[in-house]
Amino acid sequence: MTLQTIRLVFFSGTGGVKRIAAAFEQAFINCGLTVIWHDLDRSRMNQRKLQPGAEAAPADLTLLLFPLHAFDAPDPVYDWIHQNRFEGQTFAVISASGGGEAWPNTGCRNKCIRLLEEKGARVVYERMLCLPSNWVFAVSDDAAAWLLKAIPHKASLIVDDLAAGKTRRTAGKMSPARAFVTRLEKSGARQFSQEISVDQNCSGCGLCAAHCPVENIALENRRPVFHDHCVMCFRCIYACPSHAMHSSNFMVLKTGYDLNAVEKHMQSADLQPIEQCCKGWLWVGIREYLLNDEK
Repeated sequence: MTLQTIRLVFFSGTGGVKRIAAAFEQAFINCGLTVIWHDLDRSRMNQRKLQPGAEAAPADLTLLLFPLHAFDAPDPVYDWIHQNRFEGQTFAVISASGGGEAWPNTGCRNKCIRLLEEKGARVVYERMLCLPSNWVFAVSDDAAAWLLKAIPHKASLIVDDLAAGKTRRTAGKMSPARAFVTRLEKSGARQFSQEISVDQNCSGCGLCAAHCPVENIALENRRPVFHDHCVMCFRCIYACPSHAMHSSNFMVLKTGYDLNAVEKHMQSADLQPIEQCCKGWLWVGIREYLLNDEK
């Protein structure tokens, strides 16, 4: 397979996957390839959603990139798959998570790949990349800095594989128990925003409504109003400039989530060794990911 044009399709919640997409774009460009950018974010503030003519433009390879959601792909990815046909098209599917390619994340791409193949696609490559966790368990700033630094290198390794015509499919499967949890979590996610409280610090700036990637928030009388198609990305909570949004849900990090702030804070810091800052069974996936170029 000779590559000349790549379609880069991705969904990003709190910004980590968008960083990965930008790293892939640069790696493809460094190989002399043309990249068509297709961001599934529907927010009003997204200035680079889809390049003109991108839907109709032919591509030699489509790279589909998404963050792990309930051991699966998020709904906007499935919406895009259901709205299109892919006869004869070649795909690479890349997921991103805070835990790496370890249980319970194995099998997270299966349904997505199955639907692509049912619609005529040929999926030749799949892999997991790691990001600092944005839910339940926060990594240390040192671990987050290592993960951010690794993004361009990991993207380049995958691009080298694809340019060389290498194929990579994994045998991971999602158990019936995890599939059941996935259905429950995805159903609950659509109502998640109904549980968000907005305190008196809200300035009515409207950034939450403007930045929501699925247009689930409206501004009425300078107050956010939430609808019923949330994807539980936490973007509105973490990005509120007034820190006025709150959730008692255990999955939301009480310390917030700001990759730009971590990167700036750790820019000149002497980072702890990977084995030290990623110590323990909880971080075995990202420890192996950082220490092994094949992960």
